[in-house]
Amino acid sequence: MPLTESSATTRQGFSALFGTDALPLSDNLQLQAKTLLGSLGRQARLELISRSIQIPPAICLYIDRHGKLQLLGRHPQAKQIRLWLHNSHYLAELFKEVELLFELQRCSEALPPLAGGSRFCIGLTSAGPVAYFETPSHHARNG
Repeated sequence: MPLTESSATTRQGFSALFGTDALPLSDNLQLQAKTLLGSLGRQARLELISRSIQIPPAICLYIDRHGKLQLLGRHPQAKQIRLWLHNSHYLAELFKEVELLFELQRCSEALPPLAGGSRFCIGLTSAGPVAYFETPSHHARNG
């Protein structure tokens, strides 16, 4: 489902498939998304520790137009992080699953559509992982 699809249209589709109340679906998606995000964070933390990559500062990740996991922004250990991302196919797959769940959750809620060109990002912080959608206006500033 594209990120720009109307939430009302999506809710109508969910209602037709699963009954009149789409809220339990949203709650279920939110739980699944948060759980998988936590798993991704734990996996990433283990892989970072084994490579002596430090947090802080936070590490922000996104999937590029070629489907590759990329570092967003600067980090003192950027070279090591890029090498890690290049070789971490399992983490890229987890990232894509988390992204899908957050997109589905967003579509099932009464939220306005995201701007075209928005991208999904995950920040790995010392307090844990954070998932967010970045708008196109931030792309120019953040690379």
